[in-house]
Amino acid sequence: MEKKYKLIARKVIISGLDNAGKTSILTALNKKYDFEEEIQELKPTIKVQYSRTIFLGMLISFWDMGGQEVYRNLYVSHKDLYFGETDLLIYVIDIQDREKFQTSLDYLDNILSYFQEENPSVHVIVTFHKYDPIVRDYEEINEDVNELTNIIKEKYTSFKIVFQQTSIYDIVSIVHLISYGLSMFNDKFLELSLVIEKFLVEFDCVSLVLFDERGIIVSEFYNNQVEAESHVKLLEAIKEHLFILKRIEEESYSDYYNYLNEKNPHVSYLHQFQCKGQKFYLSIIFEEDLKFKILDHIPDLIKNSSEILNDLIP
Repeated sequence: MEKKYKLIARKVIISGLDNAGKTSILTALNKKYDFEEEIQELKPTIKVQYSRTIFLGMLISFWDMGGQEVYRNLYVSHKDLYFGETDLLIYVIDIQDREKFQTSLDYLDNILSYFQEENPSVHVIVTFHKYDPIVRDYEEINEDVNELTNIIKEKYTSFKIVFQQTSIYDIVSIVHLISYGLSMFNDKFLELSLVIEKFLVEFDCVSLVLFDERGIIVSEFYNNQVEAESHVKLLEAIKEHLFILKRIEEESYSDYYNYLNEKNPHVSYLHQFQCKGQKFYLSIIFEEDLKFKILDHIPDLIKNSSEILNDLIP
């Protein structure tokens, strides 16, 4: 008889002002590629849009909360209904819209004031969105990121707020945002992170990322000695692996699937394995002369990772 278990339900709110990019973030996360045209055609979210995904035995419910003033007033008037039982708040600030910074901070204050009274242990991520590659070197943009970060940190000392930067033109940043948020729900993720870090050092590789079958990062580590030019190529290789995972999902591949791409001086390798009937993928970027050493020790990495995944998955 097939074993049945009850999924742990988690509520994730995606909140912020209208046109901050909340729905775009979820669209990019779901699509992984070829989503730009769809995002351009998005209309303002009416009230709340709901979507769900399963991540390591958790049923994640995303509440994409429309940011127009009429809806913000509605949420604030009925805080228990909309913000009650929230496990994670992802608050989105359009870093390119300076005129709305104060309005956005005021709305964040309304939300966090509620959590301070009713749910002080809620996890909070503030992401400065539309931090697009073309503006990342703008001094004004980076000054705004630093100033807003300091304002929020100083005002809300009772929360452990994580700050990130995201862009729909950098799908890896979107995946990082959601992945980091979901990893806050279980201390076992720290143990898994230590395993990934250990093998990154042993392999002397550039990056080591563990994805679930939906392309959500379960754990990751990067070599901090990577130079800027190599870092760009690294992100491109990881993005390529995300595209492959999405194609595997869309085309319903059931066969054992590995992908090896040798591009001097780095090799990118995507290796599938299973744990408790779920598919996982190891994404490894390494220098070509380390190929045989790393491929020989993949089973050890899978064994160590699976031992922790067994505890994470019901």
